[in-house]
Amino acid sequence: MAERLELLCQAWLSCGESLGYKARLALKERFPSAAELFRQFPASVRDITGDKAYHELAALRDKGLDKLEEALRRADIRLSVPGDGVFPELLTRIEDPPELLFYQGVLKADETRAIAMVGSRRETRYGREQAFAIARDLAAQGVTIVSGLARGIDTAAHLGALEAGGRTIAILGSGLKNIYPQENVALAERIIKGGGALISEFAPKAEPLAYRFPVRNRLVSGLSHGVLLVEAREKSGTLITVGHALAQGREVFALPGPVDAPGSAVPHRLLREGAGLVTCANDLLEDLGWGGAETLVQTELPLHNLTNDQRRLYDALCLEPLDFGELSERLSLPAQQLNVLLTTLEMDGLVETLPGRRFKVTGR
Repeated sequence: MAERLELLCQAWLSCGESLGYKARLALKERFPSAAELFRQFPASVRDITGDKAYHELAALRDKGLDKLEEALRRADIRLSVPGDGVFPELLTRIEDPPELLFYQGVLKADETRAIAMVGSRRETRYGREQAFAIARDLAAQGVTIVSGLARGIDTAAHLGALEAGGRTIAILGSGLKNIYPQENVALAERIIKGGGALISEFAPKAEPLAYRFPVRNRLVSGLSHGVLLVEAREKSGTLITVGHALAQGREVFALPGPVDAPGSAVPHRLLREGAGLVTCANDLLEDLGWGGAETLVQTELPLHNLTNDQRRLYDALCLEPLDFGELSERLSLPAQQLNVLLTTLEMDGLVETLPGRRFKVTGR
């Protein structure tokens, strides 16, 4: 009972959206536990937290912990703290580990082989295809793919892992009831159904505010044995993740790209500075001592030959099966052209037709 009370009280503190990091540290120094702070909650707390955070916490306290617990249960959101048997061991070794995680799906204390894949939100076809293929081939070998559910490279990495039936973890810069970006809600659901996890240290309804993403990035690298950078422009936010990785003693890798592409600038600089060169999943497996060419079976998808419209269609179906009308609306294509595209991809073995004239990628 005491452990449950402390856990819920920590969640109560985390739900104080305006409670800053320094204020939390000051409260921790003054009160022996979150439960004791909840029990006492003297007016002097306002001097530490400020008016806004104080009123937020007071309002949540008035509602009671039972309502908080019920809201978490309805949303299928669980809580994890260090030492509870599921809190990731890798995160306990970083300089500033989270005190509490909100999560959905399957959390594991021991992620024996995990790689973070990060990169540009304005990815090229090359970067997207490479991220997808490398994540897919790593996941097929039992490697957990960690990323941030962002547009671009993050999305491609999650999709690649799911394509192989592997495990992938998305660490959010918002709350679990406020998935960002919105177009990745279906992807988030697939990650959970596929045996992966969604993780956040922010309250379930927390907004995706800009300052939260650099804070989130330390967990992306912290939950991994190495970080692979796939496309990033100068001043990219992904450099924050790389910085965290270096500070945490994680291996850093980069995928080379076309020398005249803006997204190649940062990966190429990192390669000159000593990052590991990665051209395929096997490079990572060998460099980290997780296997070699004899253990990795490459499963090539003929995606590089697709036209722009074919690739748009394929990418749309990677997220979820769609019917003809949904595809036509999403891609803004006339029926005749869409029919030709579907027939071509089906002949190539990339798409299959389901009952009700719905379509999905084959997983080849």
